[in-house]
Amino acid sequence: MLKKMLTIIPLLLVASSGVAGPLRVSLPPLMGAVPVALGAAWGMFAEEGVEIQLLPLASQRDRLVAFQAGQIDAMVTDLTSAIMLASQMPGEVAIVSTAYYPTSNHPPHLALITQDYSDLNDLADLVGMEAKGAVRIAVPRQSDLEFALDMLFISQGLEPPEEAYIGQDDLLVNATWVLFGMVSCGVLPQPYVDYLLNYKYEGKPQLTVLSDFSDIPIPPSVIVFHRLVLAAQLPDVDGFFRAIRRAVERVNGSSREELLATGWDVAVELFFPGLTPETLNPEAREKVETAIQAIHIPKLPEPGPVPKEMFELVRTWAKGKGYLAGTVDYDQVVAILGP
Repeated sequence: MLKKMLTIIPLLLVASSGVAGPLRVSLPPLMGAVPVALGAAWGMFAEEGVEIQLLPLASQRDRLVAFQAGQIDAMVTDLTSAIMLASQMPGEVAIVSTAYYPTSNHPPHLALITQDYSDLNDLADLVGMEAKGAVRIAVPRQSDLEFALDMLFISQGLEPPEEAYIGQDDLLVNATWVLFGMVSCGVLPQPYVDYLLNYKYEGKPQLTVLSDFSDIPIPPSVIVFHRLVLAAQLPDVDGFFRAIRRAVERVNGSSREELLATGWDVAVELFFPGLTPETLNPEAREKVETAIQAIHIPKLPEPGPVPKEMFELVRTWAKGKGYLAGTVDYDQVVAILGP
């Protein structure tokens, strides 16, 4: 159950909520969304007595707008977006738990990828070319990926070349830009890294990993709820997280072959919408299936509280970038899950 809800909502609001409907949840193409998607496919939410409605939205911007408008009750998102939302909606946003926390960098969770013909050998080359206006870096602005990229440059004593950042919150588009040389390089998370490096076709350029973000703090994706929903539907929220924990346990306890046979296609659809082998011709299907087979399936951590140190690191960075509409306090935003 939720041990701490730091904004007290009058009981009158709970009483007036009437019969609760399904939990409306939106998922991004992030690893943190996998337990929710698989839990729904495996019927775990229904088994916990929770009705959920997964609402597909085209972009991160659409998800944030829908959350602000009350069109969704909860979402998986990156920590930067959650903190920005909390600054825009004081007292209304609860960061309830982590969704996926890449605590290990083996294999790397993030990669800065370029083409061999780009003549980029290291970050210093990027900064030098940016000064000449000759480089573009695909990275979603106002995101954990931008945070990690800034931290990467700073860790090497370099000023982040912000003028070279191209804002695009569709990671599949970013991957395409990198693959076809429409940008100098791009920051991508898993599973896009494995897919991009392993998808083969005639004439594909050789891709190079400029950095795997070793020793760079990578924020967790998080699960965010409206506080009114927490108050009005707390039993459903508890059941929601019980189902997620069961999904995590099943993923971690299954062999790769079992996962590929019992629902991993649902996860693949999250990251590559419309890219199902069944809709492709035999030659293309073989290439897609080979690339999907190369995707690393990580051990999924259970949901847990967002570490305060990481929260403050991202909050301070976002404030310095001018991304926050107001003040954000960890103890007023983060709700802590119990067993």
